[in-house]
Amino acid sequence: MFVNVLLCVLSTSVLWQCQAYPTGSPGCKQDEAPKKDYDFVPFHSGPVNDENLPYYVSSTKSGKEWTVRIWAENSYFKGFLLRVMALNPSETVTGSYVTMPSDTRSCSDTDATHSRADTNRTSLTFVWKQSDEMSGDVYFKATIVHSKTTDYKITTSLPKSSIVRDPECGSSKGCQSDCHSGTCSYQVTWQKTANLMRFEFQQDFGAGNKYQALGLSSDQKMGNDSVMVCKAYGGKVEFEQGYNIPQMFKFRPVTNPNNTGINVIETSQVDNVIQCVIERPINSTNPEVFTLSQPWYVLHSMGSVLGGNISYHYTTKSASSNVVNFLSVGAVQTTVVSSTTTSHAATTTTQTTTSTSNISPDPECGTTKGCLESCSGTRCTYMITWQKRNDLVRFEMMQMSPGNQYQAIGLSSDAKMGGDSVMTCKVDRGMVSFELGYTTGTSYSALPSLVGSGVSIIETSQTAGRVRCVVERTLSSINPKVFSLTQKWYLLRSTGPLASGAVTKHSTRSASSSPVDFLSTSLITEEQPDNLLVKIHGSFMMIAWVMFSSIGIVTARFFKNGWEGKTLMGQKVWFQIHRTCMVLVFTFTVSAFVVIFVDVGGYREVVVEEGKGYLRYHPILGIIVTTLTVINPIMSLFRCAPTDSRRPIFYIAHFTVGTVAHILAAITVLFGMNIDRSNLPAEASYIMYAYIAVFVMIEITLELLKLCQTQTDTSSHVAIEMKYIADKDEKSIKFEERPVIRKEIFLYFHILLMVGFCSSLVVLLIMS
Repeated sequence: MFVNVLLCVLSTSVLWQCQAYPTGSPGCKQDEAPKKDYDFVPFHSGPVNDENLPYYVSSTKSGKEWTVRIWAENSYFKGFLLRVMALNPSETVTGSYVTMPSDTRSCSDTDATHSRADTNRTSLTFVWKQSDEMSGDVYFKATIVHSKTTDYKITTSLPKSSIVRDPECGSSKGCQSDCHSGTCSYQVTWQKTANLMRFEFQQDFGAGNKYQALGLSSDQKMGNDSVMVCKAYGGKVEFEQGYNIPQMFKFRPVTNPNNTGINVIETSQVDNVIQCVIERPINSTNPEVFTLSQPWYVLHSMGSVLGGNISYHYTTKSASSNVVNFLSVGAVQTTVVSSTTTSHAATTTTQTTTSTSNISPDPECGTTKGCLESCSGTRCTYMITWQKRNDLVRFEMMQMSPGNQYQAIGLSSDAKMGGDSVMTCKVDRGMVSFELGYTTGTSYSALPSLVGSGVSIIETSQTAGRVRCVVERTLSSINPKVFSLTQKWYLLRSTGPLASGAVTKHSTRSASSSPVDFLSTSLITEEQPDNLLVKIHGSFMMIAWVMFSSIGIVTARFFKNGWEGKTLMGQKVWFQIHRTCMVLVFTFTVSAFVVIFVDVGGYREVVVEEGKGYLRYHPILGIIVTTLTVINPIMSLFRCAPTDSRRPIFYIAHFTVGTVAHILAAITVLFGMNIDRSNLPAEASYIMYAYIAVFVMIEITLELLKLCQTQTDTSSHVAIEMKYIADKDEKSIKFEERPVIRKEIFLYFHILLMVGFCSSLVVLLIMS
């Protein structure tokens, strides 16, 4: 009896070892359970992931239904785990399996596995239906197991990797990769030039938030290592320099990221291949960026990115068999540390090339694509194209960008900002990302995610100053802030700086001259914003305050006793000059006020970039200046006689209102020069600063001259009544005796300076 039981146990044990898990993969999770990368790793001792096994997954889509096939070529499999994955990692997969083969089961809306492990399977076909709430596409990832004691394969329905082995590997470049027969799932190369080393990371990420890391270590173990990381998450690619904390087996970014000497050349995501290209000095002053003049063991790992941070390397990790000398040529073998992939030889080099890139005119524009571009000859500064593909429209946005900037296009019911659906391609510290947004009035806000938008990111990249975003979007979206492409819209385009990664006020903007049909292949011309009224407003304010007010104020304050009592058209010369200038100040200021209100359609706040919040006070100051300008001449109409005891009150009030208006006007004009719509160069502000300084010096000089006059009486404080000559015989007019100081020359010089300042500013504004 005991022998029979023992034989039964042994035979059952042997059968168990030959089969997969009999009731399905433990990684098959229910809907509420968290789903992780390590779910795809079978809990078998010994077997490894063998990418050469002849097991495959494919999928086709018809409407909302996906037909999925798992099959083996000239072989069979016993177990599997199949999971539906979102192409856009930020989107939640919703749907269900509607057709299941026999001896299989679904654990949740996304996961399926075998229900029996004693069947030799060669092909399985499933039908999975996507819910109406999910707008983006999916792909399918599977672990396929031949048996419990043999190797397995983790694969997806995504297209085969487009990474090819670099032909310079082993000759002019050092390399580490898993290339087989010319294709690779990852590749890292390095190349020396002068005092720099250029590293290039490539990895077939498929879909999802993933990273690839290369560490320099004094041994073959994790801890106290200098680490370079290329990671993709949330539709953007980013390079990060980090450090493995000793004894803790934990990665963190370097403590002083501004002192690494690393220059990010390119970060991109094209056809599911993530690429980072960086240059770093051979020797860095940052102690966590190890010198390359010393040999190091090379550690390599790949894994998932969670919340923007790299997680444990469940996918693969390996270490070089020997230390690598990055400054000399030599082959170095790697040793696999975990059960996934094998890394090949590594060599070094002392040569490099510099890549260049530009935007070239698209020959398909106007034939198979609709386009908006700015090209001259064979080069373009920017290009936007769109192309209908079945029930999708693919948008491509390219721009030559020197730094942290964005390019945005908006779909608008008119040619003005406000209530627009926006697509934005931006580059921040070498990282390119895409976002959707919406404008309310003159304010822009990014949508929190692409979920439910019908938009999928195809590519985000930066190469030698060329920033590129490629997305596909459905013709219609359930999100009301993502407008339907079946309707015509005005196309708005803007560019501007980023502040802490966020879009700020645009520095350039334009609009299409007519609504655009995005289902057609038309060539679009831009209608540049009409700034004529803005230029008229600015010119009038400059003429009023820089020229006429400056002349009128100085004349009245310092030249009442000038021209030896001569008259002009029946009035004192100084008074005629003062009154004429002030009437013109009133006329130009009120006209400028009316013009700008007509242009903006009433009162509107100024939208400014970060760090220039003070410019928001420009319209408020303008209203105050205009109000004071109107008050002062009205006050003059009710002035009392020169001999009236209340005359000093009028003088003080008239002087105070005029002086305050002039000071505020100078500040308002200076603020206006720095508003984006003025398009004035920095030189205009410098001219304005010079005007203010010169005006103040002239006033101080004339005030000193006034104090230095030797006066025999208090005539300089006696008001002179101004009456028409017709009221009196000119010979009977007795002018008060004053010291004769010929200082009119100062006024003429002052007038020339004010005319010069004003003319320079107006010319710059008109030409801007």
